[in-house]
Parts: sequence; structure tokens; C-alpha cells
Amino acid sequence: MKALVKTRKGEGFIEIQEVPMPDYSANEVLIEVKAAGICGTDIHIYHDEYPYWPPVTMGHEFSGKVIEVGKNVKQWKKGDRVVGEPHTKACGICYLCRTGNIYICPHKRSIGWGIDGAFANYLKMPSHLLHKIPEELSYEEAALTEPTAVAVSSVLLTGKVEPGDIVVIEGPGPIGLLSAMAARAAGASKVIIAGIESDEKVRFKIAKTLGFTELVNVNKEDIVEETHHLTQGRGADLVVEASGAEISINKSIQITRRLGRIIVLGITGKKQVSVNWDEAIFKGLDIKFCFSTTYPSWGRALSLMAKELIEVSPLITHKVNLGEWEKTFNDLEKGNGIKGIFVF
Repeated sequence: MKALVKTRKGEGFIEIQEVPMPDYSANEVLIEVKAAGICGTDIHIYHDEYPYWPPVTMGHEFSGKVIEVGKNVKQWKKGDRVVGEPHTKACGICYLCRTGNIYICPHKRSIGWGIDGAFANYLKMPSHLLHKIPEELSYEEAALTEPTAVAVSSVLLTGKVEPGDIVVIEGPGPIGLLSAMAARAAGASKVIIAGIESDEKVRFKIAKTLGFTELVNVNKEDIVEETHHLTQGRGADLVVEASGAEISINKSIQITRRLGRIIVLGITGKKQVSVNWDEAIFKGLDIKFCFSTTYPSWGRALSLMAKELIEVSPLITHKVNLGEWEKTFNDLEKGNGIKGIFVF
């Protein structure tokens, strides 16, 4: 079968290869991949800015159909439509695993960077990591479950948005816009989305179609002044930092109200950034760094998607085959799109 493979360490080194069919075990299922989403992590891997173990088939966001089940698998059958948590190879015995935090197990080797992933025709998955796709969702929509679960886990379960909160989203990429919809679904009274000049072309336009009207181009407007104006000088209750840009990280500290909350999602791609730490201390901010997804976020994400409280279809700007990976990666990195998916 064909697969998009990161062949070795370094910048680039991605190519389509013929690889063997996955050999699934007694506790795994074999899945025919129907759609697979391109994540910012995949682009970081392209640039050698994220951990990975090559050679490895990329891709961790997927939807598909079960075509074979291992002999010990009871809860799934052929034909089931599924998505899956990318928490493969969690050890199950460390402190984190035994306290229910498998998503951050130091031994985890997730699909797409630690073991072979979903940018291929077929994928094997441990049966306990799967979730059923609701009938209301297509395979293409369901392929965005993982990033939606990231937004739900971070913004709702960790950030704890409450009705009436004023929320600022820094970075209108896929995670940023999904976070904005999650905050709105939880009852936020106002959601402000901040981006840069290049976001005007596509991302702000789609944000408007999703119903968001408070859009700030930080290259033209002062986000600190705008936030204080829109919050009557109080500051945001919650800021979601989804850009990974050093300047935005520091702006998030400035625009959050005293005793407010910051959720950090954006990966910088750098070993170190400079942060105005003292200002965060003096304001008594609650800053939480979020990574990956927790089990409860998947069911909630699928429910919100099925009820269209989080609309994922407008985010899909590229539906392509594997052969178009390079152009699609380039478009997404330049902001000429929001979400790309490979359709099989």
C-alpha cells in the first residue's frame, strides 16, 4: 500500500513509499482509512521541530472503517465507522498511566510520529482507543475529531469556560477556530479572535462565516487596546494561545484580567522563548499548558460535532490525495487554508 513516510531525521525527507500492510495483533483492529487530517504537528515534523522516530508513516488524525478484528476484540466488528485516540504505546504501568493520564505517558509512541500512522490506506489500532462515529458525521468531518477533542480538552475541561466569559483566541488556525466554537458552545458571551495580516485572506473570512465578528489583525491594531476596549478595561477571562508566536505569548499575559486564565496550545518550534514572567505573577494568572487529549474530550467532541455546535466542514479547505501532500503542506503553512485532509 502507499504511505506518506518521514524517512529520516532532518528538514524535509518526506516521500510516498510502498509499505507493507499493517500486521495487527489479537487486541487490535485493522482499519481502512477513509480520511486523514493534516495537523500543524505534521508540518513541524517536516521541519524537524517535533519528536519522531523515522522511518515512520505520518498522520494521527483519521476516520475509517473496521475491516478486521483481532481474536480478543469483542466490542468492535467489521464495518464499524471509527476514529481513534493517538495514545498508542503508553506503557500502562507508570504513575501517569495508572492515574488515568495515558496521553502524556513518557513512553507513549503515538501513530504518525512514534509508530506508523494514518497517511496510508490501512492502519492498525488498539481496540480500546477507538470511538464510534455518529451517524450525523461523514468520514471527512469525523477526521477532524482529534483536533476538536484537543479544543474540548483544553478549553472546556481544563480552561473551564463559563457562561458570560470573555475569551480571546490568539491564532485563527484549526485549533484556534475549534477552540472559539468550543468556547461559544459553553456560553462565552464574547469570543475575540486575533490573527496576523496573512490570516485576512482565508482564516478571518471563514471565522466570519462561522459567526465570529470580533476579529483583530494584530499587524494593524493593538490587541491590548482592543481587548481592553471590548472588555471595558477589565481584560479577558480566558486567553487561548494557539499561535506559538513569542510576541503573542507575551500579549496573552497583558490582555488577561487579574486572576484570569491562559491556556497554552501553540507549539513554538523553538527550544526557548522569552516570557514576561513577572507580569504573570503580579496578575496572579492561572496558566496551563495543554497537550494532546483526554478520554472524556472525545465523546464530548463527537457530540458537539454531531449537533453542529462545533462546525468542522467550513474548516476543510483542502481535500486532496497523497500525491498532493507537498503543495498542501505549503499552502497550510502559508495560511492559504485552514484544514487539509487526505481522502482515500
